[in-house]
Amino acid sequence: MTQVRMKIIILVIIKFFLISALFIVSNENLHLNDNIEREKFFDIYSTWLSGVFHQTQVLIDSTLDLKWLPQNNIGQS
Repeated sequence: MTQVRMKIIILVIIKFFLISALFIVSNENLHLNDNIEREKFFDIYSTWLSGVFHQTQVLIDSTLDLKWLPQNNIGQS
């Protein structure tokens, strides 16, 4: 059951990155059979990808800095 969930998660992540690549191609009106436009695509996509990883790192760091345990105020009334 766990392996099936992991495969589904991996497929969702792959689809996310493929759809984002298609959005970049369509929004920039790029033709990937042209070398110059393919290089432009890789530059834009790598910049976007590094931004995604940076924002993920910021989100994880912020989450880890939170105090998740409740304060022990049971005896104080």
